[in-house]
Amino acid sequence: MKKKFLLALLSLVLVLFCAFGFAACGIFGGSSGGGVSNGGTNGGGSSSDVDDNLPKVDTDGTFIYTGASVKAANTSISGEIVIPSEHNGTTIDTIPANAFKGCNGITSIVIPDSVTSIGLGAFNGCSMLKSITLPFVGSRKGNSGSKEASFGYVFGESSYQGGTKVEQYYGGGTSNWSWFFIPSTLRSVKITNETVLNYGAFQNCSMLTKIDLNDGIVQVGAISFANCERVEEVSLPSISIIPSSLFKGCSSLSKFVINGSVETIGASAFAGCGALSSVNSETAGEFIVPDSVTSIGSGVFNGCYLLKSITLPFVGSKKGNSGSNDANFGYIFGTNSYQGGTKVEQYYGGGTSNWNWFFVPTTLRSVKITNETVINYGAFQNCSMLTSIAINAGAKNNVGAKAFVNTANPTWI
Repeated sequence: MKKKFLLALLSLVLVLFCAFGFAACGIFGGSSGGGVSNGGTNGGGSSSDVDDNLPKVDTDGTFIYTGASVKAANTSISGEIVIPSEHNGTTIDTIPANAFKGCNGITSIVIPDSVTSIGLGAFNGCSMLKSITLPFVGSRKGNSGSKEASFGYVFGESSYQGGTKVEQYYGGGTSNWSWFFIPSTLRSVKITNETVLNYGAFQNCSMLTKIDLNDGIVQVGAISFANCERVEEVSLPSISIIPSSLFKGCSSLSKFVINGSVETIGASAFAGCGALSSVNSETAGEFIVPDSVTSIGSGVFNGCYLLKSITLPFVGSKKGNSGSNDANFGYIFGTNSYQGGTKVEQYYGGGTSNWNWFFVPTTLRSVKITNETVINYGAFQNCSMLTSIAINAGAKNNVGAKAFVNTANPTWI
């Protein structure tokens, strides 16, 4: 009797356990109880069903991977960092905002071309960074017209110790600018897969000494490198327009190659480039502007005081120009004074008011014109520093009055 009572009591306890969803109900092997072991729909299934729909988080001690996104595992990572292009079969394409914020021990970082998106301030606070390799400038490839297209965007707008406050414009309007904080230690930038540099892309990055760009860049905005005063050389072999003030204030720029596809050189493009000693030449002091160029803006070479010899397709702003001050030789050097410039008065018409002051490099001795049709009134007037002027013969029969007053006599070639 006692044995039957104990068995009944045990059965009752087990039934109560099953009623409350405990694993003990599995003893009965039933499906209606919704136990964890069988994943039945009546019981709501296992928690792993939910986890399968979320990005998998993984870490290798240096990086944390969440799907296609990567960020620092912790702020103590340091030295030279190379982000992989894939992890466990997943292509890495995203570096989110603040991903490496506060990682002040990183000295170099390389981002692969697989990355297509970088968030604001991804490298904010990387105060020891000396070099960075990026697939593009700003948040994504080919970006333009917003602060996301500025180099400083990836370092962010929040200040930190060791960050230089840099003003960068991203459009022509007076309100289209932002402050970014770029590591003061940063010296070298390499861009590997860009097509467009926005207006002001590297503007005021005075800490940089080297900007290495991929050949696929076909469009560059105005003032893109303005006031990058330590950069010595920039190569842009695929552009057709050199926009206004592109290198203005780049006082260490020593040489530049104007490729044979360039048609326009904007105003003040090389203004203030006092160290510029060669353009399209291996000879110090020689500038050669190719015949592909059909338009040159005012003051393009203002302040280029190392210039000794210059070859141009025409005189002034464009071929066959006459009747205005942009038809004078001095026009390309501009009206702003600079150390090493000689103040030259040049008339461009017969009226007493038709004249202007230009500042021509004092060191300039030789000028060669290769593709002109008209030499304007007063074109080379008062260029007393010149000892040689050679002009293509096609302009010989169309020379204005006073064109060579107080300067060297021309040689027709």
